[in-house]
Amino acid sequence: MTLSLNVDNNLWTNHIKSVLNTFSINNSEVTPVIKGNGYGIGKENLAKKAKELGIQTVAVGTVFEAKSVLEQGISQVLIMDPVKDIDELAFKELSALNPSSLLLTISCLKDAQNVGKTPIVIEGITSMSRFGLGINELNNVSNLNIKALSLHLPIQNPVKGKVSEISDWINAYKANCPSADKVVYLSHVSESELKSLTSKYPDFKFKLRIGTKLWIGDLKAFQIKSTVLEVHEPVTHNFGYRQRGITSKHRLVIVSGGTAHGIGLQAPRSNVTLKQRLVAILSGVLEAFDYSLSPFVINGKQRWFAESPHMNVSLLKLPANSASPKVGSTISAQVRMTTTNFDCVVIN
Repeated sequence: MTLSLNVDNNLWTNHIKSVLNTFSINNSEVTPVIKGNGYGIGKENLAKKAKELGIQTVAVGTVFEAKSVLEQGISQVLIMDPVKDIDELAFKELSALNPSSLLLTISCLKDAQNVGKTPIVIEGITSMSRFGLGINELNNVSNLNIKALSLHLPIQNPVKGKVSEISDWINAYKANCPSADKVVYLSHVSESELKSLTSKYPDFKFKLRIGTKLWIGDLKAFQIKSTVLEVHEPVTHNFGYRQRGITSKHRLVIVSGGTAHGIGLQAPRSNVTLKQRLVAILSGVLEAFDYSLSPFVINGKQRWFAESPHMNVSLLKLPANSASPKVGSTISAQVRMTTTNFDCVVIN
Protein backbone atom coordinates (compact mmCIF):
# COMPACT_ATOMS: atom_id res chain seq x y z
CA MET A 1 0.00 0.00 0.00
CA THR A 2 2.73 2.41 -0.98
CA LEU A 3 2.77 5.86 -2.55
CA SER A 4 6.47 6.38 -3.19
CA LEU A 5 8.80 9.01 -4.55
CA ASN A 6 11.74 7.60 -6.50
CA VAL A 7 14.69 9.94 -7.01
CA ASP A 8 17.38 9.54 -9.67
CA ASN A 9 20.30 10.68 -7.52
CA ASN A 10 22.63 11.48 -10.43
CA LEU A 11 20.09 13.68 -12.26
CA TRP A 12 19.02 15.30 -9.00
CA THR A 13 22.55 16.07 -7.81
CA ASN A 14 23.63 17.43 -11.19
CA HIS A 15 20.66 19.78 -11.23
CA ILE A 16 21.39 21.02 -7.69
CA LYS A 17 25.03 21.68 -8.60
CA SER A 18 23.93 23.55 -11.72
CA VAL A 19 21.71 25.90 -9.70
CA LEU A 20 24.43 26.42 -7.09
CA ASN A 21 26.92 27.33 -9.82
CA THR A 22 24.48 29.64 -11.62
CA PHE A 23 23.86 31.80 -8.56
CA SER A 24 27.34 31.61 -7.03
CA ILE A 25 28.79 34.52 -8.96
CA ASN A 26 31.15 37.23 -7.75
CA ASN A 27 30.02 38.11 -4.23
CA SER A 28 26.97 35.83 -4.04
CA GLU A 29 26.08 32.30 -2.98
CA VAL A 30 23.03 30.08 -2.49
CA THR A 31 21.46 29.38 0.88
CA PRO A 32 19.28 26.28 0.37
CA VAL A 33 15.77 26.48 1.82
CA ILE A 34 14.58 23.39 3.70
CA LYS A 35 11.01 23.74 4.93
CA GLY A 36 7.53 22.25 4.97
CA ASN A 37 7.53 18.65 3.79
CA GLY A 38 11.03 19.07 2.37
CA TYR A 39 9.57 19.65 -1.11
CA GLY A 40 8.26 16.08 -1.00
CA ILE A 41 11.76 14.65 -0.56
CA GLY A 42 11.88 15.19 3.20
CA LYS A 43 13.74 17.77 5.28
CA GLU A 44 16.27 15.23 6.57
CA ASN A 45 17.12 14.04 3.04
CA LEU A 46 17.62 17.63 1.87
CA ALA A 47 19.85 18.44 4.83
CA LYS A 48 21.95 15.34 4.13
CA LYS A 49 22.32 16.37 0.49
CA ALA A 50 23.33 19.91 1.48
CA LYS A 51 25.92 18.49 3.88
CA GLU A 52 27.18 16.13 1.18
CA LEU A 53 27.73 19.11 -1.14
CA GLY A 54 29.70 21.00 1.51
CA ILE A 55 26.97 23.47 2.44
CA GLN A 56 27.06 24.53 6.09
CA THR A 57 24.23 27.09 6.32
CA VAL A 58 20.63 26.53 5.26
CA ALA A 59 17.33 28.34 5.82
CA VAL A 60 14.21 26.84 7.39
CA GLY A 61 10.71 28.24 7.60
CA THR A 62 9.99 27.95 11.32
CA VAL A 63 11.80 27.19 14.56
CA PHE A 64 10.07 23.80 14.64
CA GLU A 65 11.91 22.75 11.46
CA ALA A 66 15.38 23.55 12.78
CA LYS A 67 16.05 20.52 14.99
CA SER A 68 15.73 17.80 12.35
CA VAL A 69 17.93 19.79 9.97
CA LEU A 70 20.67 20.46 12.54
CA GLU A 71 20.70 16.77 13.46
CA GLN A 72 21.99 15.97 9.95
CA GLY A 73 25.23 17.86 10.59
CA ILE A 74 24.31 21.32 9.29
CA SER A 75 26.29 23.97 11.18
CA GLN A 76 23.92 26.94 11.05
CA VAL A 77 20.23 27.48 10.37
CA LEU A 78 18.53 30.73 9.44
CA ILE A 79 14.95 30.75 10.74
CA MET A 80 13.09 32.80 8.14
CA ASP A 81 9.79 33.34 9.95
CA PRO A 82 10.15 36.03 12.61
CA VAL A 83 10.46 34.79 16.17
CA LYS A 84 7.97 36.68 18.36
CA ASP A 85 7.99 36.70 22.15
CA ILE A 86 4.19 36.36 22.23
CA ASP A 87 4.52 32.86 20.75
CA GLU A 88 5.21 30.77 23.85
CA LEU A 89 5.38 27.44 22.00
CA ALA A 90 7.98 28.77 19.55
CA PHE A 91 10.10 30.14 22.39
CA LYS A 92 9.87 26.82 24.22
CA GLU A 93 11.16 25.04 21.11
CA LEU A 94 13.85 27.69 20.67
CA SER A 95 15.13 27.16 24.21
CA ALA A 96 15.85 23.49 23.41
CA LEU A 97 18.17 24.38 20.51
CA ASN A 98 21.82 25.40 20.54
CA PRO A 99 21.70 29.22 20.12
CA SER A 100 25.12 29.30 18.43
CA SER A 101 23.62 27.28 15.55
CA LEU A 102 20.79 29.72 14.88
CA LEU A 103 20.20 32.99 13.09
CA LEU A 104 16.91 34.55 14.21
CA THR A 105 14.78 36.88 12.11
CA ILE A 106 13.40 40.08 13.66
CA SER A 107 10.54 41.84 11.89
CA CYS A 108 9.25 44.49 14.30
CA LEU A 109 10.62 47.00 16.82
CA LYS A 110 8.86 45.38 19.79
CA ASP A 111 10.64 42.07 19.23
CA ALA A 112 13.94 43.86 18.61
CA GLN A 113 13.88 45.22 22.17
CA ASN A 114 14.20 41.74 23.69
CA VAL A 115 17.07 40.14 21.75
CA GLY A 116 20.04 41.83 23.42
CA LYS A 117 23.26 40.84 21.62
CA THR A 118 21.83 37.69 20.05
CA PRO A 119 22.92 37.42 16.39
CA ILE A 120 19.92 38.40 14.28
CA VAL A 121 18.77 39.07 10.74
CA ILE A 122 16.60 42.13 10.13
CA GLU A 123 13.58 41.48 7.90
CA GLY A 124 12.55 44.46 5.79
CA ILE A 125 8.99 44.89 4.57
CA THR A 126 8.85 44.65 0.78
CA SER A 127 6.15 44.87 -1.88
CA MET A 128 5.12 41.38 -0.67
CA SER A 129 3.46 43.22 2.26
CA ARG A 130 3.90 40.21 4.53
CA PHE A 131 5.98 41.25 7.54
CA GLY A 132 9.10 43.26 8.31
CA LEU A 133 10.42 46.57 9.59
CA GLY A 134 9.72 49.71 7.63
CA ILE A 135 12.69 51.27 5.88
CA ASN A 136 12.43 54.31 8.19
CA GLU A 137 12.75 52.10 11.28
CA LEU A 138 16.28 50.85 10.59
CA ASN A 139 17.87 53.57 12.71
CA ASN A 140 16.02 52.15 15.75
CA VAL A 141 17.81 48.78 15.52
CA SER A 142 21.32 49.94 14.64
CA ASN A 143 22.67 48.96 18.08
CA LEU A 144 21.75 45.27 17.65
CA ASN A 145 24.06 42.42 16.60
CA ILE A 146 22.86 42.44 12.99
CA LYS A 147 24.33 39.73 10.79
CA ALA A 148 22.30 40.47 7.68
CA LEU A 149 19.40 42.26 6.03
CA SER A 150 16.64 39.96 4.76
CA LEU A 151 14.29 40.82 1.88
CA HIS A 152 11.57 38.49 0.60
CA LEU A 153 10.43 39.68 -2.82
CA PRO A 154 7.29 38.60 -4.70
CA ILE A 155 7.58 36.15 -7.57
CA GLN A 156 5.81 38.58 -9.89
CA ASN A 157 7.89 41.65 -10.68
CA PRO A 158 6.63 44.63 -8.59
CA VAL A 159 5.80 47.95 -10.23
CA LYS A 160 9.00 49.53 -8.96
CA GLY A 161 11.21 46.64 -10.08
CA LYS A 162 13.08 44.29 -7.76
CA VAL A 163 16.56 45.78 -8.24
CA SER A 164 15.28 49.26 -7.46
CA GLU A 165 13.40 48.07 -4.37
CA ILE A 166 16.39 46.11 -3.07
CA SER A 167 18.73 49.03 -3.77
CA ASP A 168 16.59 51.39 -1.68
CA TRP A 169 16.84 48.98 1.23
CA ILE A 170 20.59 48.44 0.92
CA ASN A 171 21.24 52.19 0.78
CA ALA A 172 19.14 52.75 3.91
CA TYR A 173 20.78 49.76 5.63
CA LYS A 174 24.26 51.15 4.94
CA ALA A 175 23.31 54.61 6.17
CA ASN A 176 21.42 53.60 9.33
CA CYS A 177 23.23 50.41 10.42
CA PRO A 178 26.92 51.11 9.71
CA SER A 179 28.18 48.46 12.16
CA ALA A 180 25.94 45.69 10.76
CA ASP A 181 27.42 42.93 8.59
CA LYS A 182 27.23 43.71 4.88
CA VAL A 183 25.18 40.63 4.04
CA VAL A 184 21.78 40.49 2.32
CA TYR A 185 19.51 37.45 2.17
CA LEU A 186 17.22 37.56 -0.86
CA SER A 187 14.30 35.45 -2.07
CA HIS A 188 12.91 35.32 -5.63
CA VAL A 189 15.65 37.13 -7.51
CA SER A 190 16.66 36.19 -11.06
CA GLU A 191 20.19 35.63 -12.34
CA SER A 192 20.18 38.93 -14.24
CA GLU A 193 18.87 40.85 -11.22
CA LEU A 194 21.56 39.26 -9.07
CA LYS A 195 24.31 40.26 -11.50
CA SER A 196 23.06 43.84 -11.43
CA LEU A 197 23.10 43.91 -7.62
CA THR A 198 26.53 42.29 -7.22
CA SER A 199 28.01 44.83 -9.64
CA LYS A 200 26.29 47.75 -7.92
CA TYR A 201 27.28 46.67 -4.39
CA PRO A 202 30.63 44.83 -4.61
CA ASP A 203 31.23 45.33 -0.87
CA PHE A 204 28.11 43.29 0.01
CA LYS A 205 27.66 39.52 0.19
CA PHE A 206 24.39 38.35 -1.36
CA LYS A 207 22.86 35.08 -0.20
CA LEU A 208 20.02 33.77 -2.33
CA ARG A 209 17.50 31.61 -0.53
CA ILE A 210 16.34 29.05 -3.08
CA GLY A 211 14.01 26.11 -2.48
CA THR A 212 11.74 24.94 -5.31
CA LYS A 213 14.15 25.72 -8.15
CA LEU A 214 17.05 24.10 -6.29
CA TRP A 215 15.46 20.90 -5.03
CA ILE A 216 12.72 20.04 -7.55
CA GLY A 217 13.56 22.21 -10.55
CA ASP A 218 14.24 19.18 -12.76
CA LEU A 219 11.17 16.95 -12.61
CA LYS A 220 12.87 14.33 -14.79
CA ALA A 221 14.76 13.28 -11.66
CA PHE A 222 11.56 12.11 -9.97
CA GLN A 223 9.10 9.26 -10.43
CA ILE A 224 5.97 8.99 -8.32
CA LYS A 225 4.57 5.49 -8.02
CA SER A 226 1.30 4.20 -6.61
CA THR A 227 0.54 0.54 -5.95
CA VAL A 228 -2.53 -1.05 -7.55
CA LEU A 229 -4.33 -2.72 -4.64
CA GLU A 230 -7.44 -4.13 -6.28
CA VAL A 231 -9.26 -4.20 -9.62
CA HIS A 232 -13.00 -4.91 -9.76
CA GLU A 233 -14.20 -6.11 -13.13
CA PRO A 234 -16.96 -4.20 -14.97
CA VAL A 235 -20.23 -5.00 -13.21
CA THR A 236 -23.08 -2.63 -12.46
CA HIS A 237 -23.11 -2.18 -8.67
CA ASN A 238 -22.91 0.32 -5.82
CA PHE A 239 -19.61 1.10 -4.12
CA GLY A 240 -17.75 3.32 -1.69
CA TYR A 241 -18.75 5.34 1.36
CA ARG A 242 -21.66 7.01 -0.43
CA GLN A 243 -22.81 3.85 -2.25
CA ARG A 244 -22.79 5.48 -5.64
CA GLY A 245 -23.38 3.40 -8.71
CA ILE A 246 -20.89 2.29 -11.33
CA THR A 247 -21.96 0.62 -14.56
CA SER A 248 -20.52 -2.28 -16.51
CA LYS A 249 -18.80 0.28 -18.74
CA HIS A 250 -16.10 0.85 -16.12
CA ARG A 251 -13.74 -1.10 -13.90
CA LEU A 252 -13.18 0.10 -10.36
CA VAL A 253 -9.45 0.39 -9.62
CA ILE A 254 -8.20 0.92 -6.05
CA VAL A 255 -4.73 2.44 -5.69
CA SER A 256 -2.46 3.65 -2.90
CA GLY A 257 -2.62 7.34 -2.06
CA GLY A 258 -5.37 9.26 -0.29
CA THR A 259 -6.04 12.43 1.64
CA ALA A 260 -3.42 11.53 4.28
CA HIS A 261 -0.87 11.78 1.47
CA GLY A 262 -2.34 15.05 0.20
CA ILE A 263 -4.19 13.45 -2.72
CA GLY A 264 -7.24 15.47 -3.69
CA LEU A 265 -6.28 18.38 -1.43
CA GLN A 266 -5.62 21.53 -3.44
CA ALA A 267 -4.21 24.93 -2.61
CA PRO A 268 -6.07 27.91 -4.13
CA ARG A 269 -4.85 28.62 -7.65
CA SER A 270 -3.58 31.97 -8.90
CA ASN A 271 -5.84 32.28 -11.93
CA VAL A 272 -4.56 35.45 -13.58
CA THR A 273 -4.90 34.66 -17.29
CA LEU A 274 -8.13 34.14 -19.22
CA LYS A 275 -7.13 30.54 -20.01
CA GLN A 276 -6.50 29.76 -16.32
CA ARG A 277 -9.88 31.22 -15.37
CA LEU A 278 -11.69 29.23 -18.05
CA VAL A 279 -9.98 26.02 -16.89
CA ALA A 280 -11.02 26.78 -13.29
CA ILE A 281 -14.63 27.35 -14.37
CA LEU A 282 -14.68 24.13 -16.41
CA SER A 283 -13.17 22.15 -13.52
CA GLY A 284 -15.85 23.50 -11.19
CA VAL A 285 -18.64 22.53 -13.59
CA LEU A 286 -17.23 19.02 -14.01
CA GLU A 287 -16.91 18.55 -10.24
CA ALA A 288 -20.56 19.59 -9.83
CA PHE A 289 -21.42 16.53 -11.95
CA ASP A 290 -19.05 14.18 -10.06
CA TYR A 291 -16.19 14.39 -12.55
CA SER A 292 -12.96 15.03 -10.63
CA LEU A 293 -9.72 14.24 -12.39
CA SER A 294 -7.28 12.27 -10.28
CA PRO A 295 -3.47 12.59 -10.47
CA PHE A 296 -3.15 8.85 -11.21
CA VAL A 297 -2.13 7.77 -14.71
CA ILE A 298 -3.20 4.45 -16.23
CA ASN A 299 -2.35 3.59 -19.84
CA GLY A 300 -1.02 7.09 -20.46
CA LYS A 301 -4.07 9.01 -19.22
CA GLN A 302 -5.06 10.63 -15.94
CA ARG A 303 -8.15 8.84 -14.65
CA TRP A 304 -11.31 10.15 -12.99
CA PHE A 305 -11.90 9.62 -9.29
CA ALA A 306 -14.82 7.24 -8.77
CA GLU A 307 -15.51 9.12 -5.52
CA SER A 308 -13.60 11.46 -3.24
CA PRO A 309 -10.26 9.99 -2.10
CA HIS A 310 -10.27 7.98 1.13
CA MET A 311 -7.62 8.59 3.76
CA ASN A 312 -5.04 6.13 2.39
CA VAL A 313 -6.42 4.98 -0.96
CA SER A 314 -8.23 6.30 -4.01
CA LEU A 315 -10.93 4.67 -6.12
CA LEU A 316 -10.64 5.28 -9.87
CA LYS A 317 -12.91 4.67 -12.85
CA LEU A 318 -11.26 2.89 -15.78
CA PRO A 319 -13.18 2.29 -19.03
CA ALA A 320 -13.85 -1.40 -19.63
CA ASN A 321 -12.16 -1.24 -23.03
CA SER A 322 -8.89 0.01 -21.49
CA ALA A 323 -6.20 -2.49 -20.46
CA SER A 324 -6.49 -3.40 -16.80
CA PRO A 325 -3.44 -2.93 -14.54
CA LYS A 326 -2.35 -5.94 -12.51
CA VAL A 327 -2.83 -6.01 -8.77
CA GLY A 328 0.55 -5.36 -7.16
CA SER A 329 1.88 -3.38 -10.12
CA THR A 330 2.59 0.34 -9.91
CA ILE A 331 1.18 3.27 -11.83
CA SER A 332 2.50 6.82 -12.04
CA ALA A 333 0.95 9.93 -10.54
CA GLN A 334 1.25 13.63 -11.26
CA VAL A 335 1.15 15.43 -7.92
CA ARG A 336 2.33 18.68 -6.42
CA MET A 337 5.37 17.55 -4.46
CA THR A 338 5.24 20.39 -1.93
CA THR A 339 1.83 19.22 -0.70
CA THR A 340 2.32 15.45 -0.94
CA ASN A 341 3.43 13.21 1.93
CA PHE A 342 4.95 10.06 0.47
CA ASP A 343 5.06 6.77 2.36
CA CYS A 344 8.70 6.43 1.41
CA VAL A 345 11.37 8.23 -0.58
CA VAL A 346 13.81 6.04 -2.49
CA ILE A 347 16.99 7.80 -3.63
CA ASN A 348 18.71 5.61 -6.24
